[in-house]
Amino acid sequence: MTDEKRCLTLRVVVPDPTQRGANVEVRALVDGEDILADAFTEGPGEDPQYLLVPGGPLTATSEPHEVRLAEASCTEGCCGALYVTIQRAGDYVLWDEWRNPDEDEVDLPAFRFEAQQYQREVERATADRCTAAGARPPRTH
Repeated sequence: MTDEKRCLTLRVVVPDPTQRGANVEVRALVDGEDILADAFTEGPGEDPQYLLVPGGPLTATSEPHEVRLAEASCTEGCCGALYVTIQRAGDYVLWDEWRNPDEDEVDLPAFRFEAQQYQREVERATADRCTAAGARPPRTH
């Protein structure tokens, strides 16, 4: 990992309603690049009702925790999923220890985000999802 600070953007992608079987998903963009586009092509990003909830899995704390960002369209047990470990370390949030149970290695570097920018983006995306969803309760995994 370098000392370079990155910028995180969380985008909720809503598929065309005529597209059968397509899911609403969260795409994580780092410095404008969709990290799932190259690192995990087996299925969609996670559902916003799982990732974008107040105090949800993207919340960074001093305790490292693993978060699933995407799952294969078939199942994780068949074709894998993409996981990252998220941890707040002082003024920074680290995304590292990438894992796909179906692969030996995940070709993504560790990312370091400025903690305030990271938190603002998670809160913005969560507020947008909650506003768009009305008062629907979050789905649990």
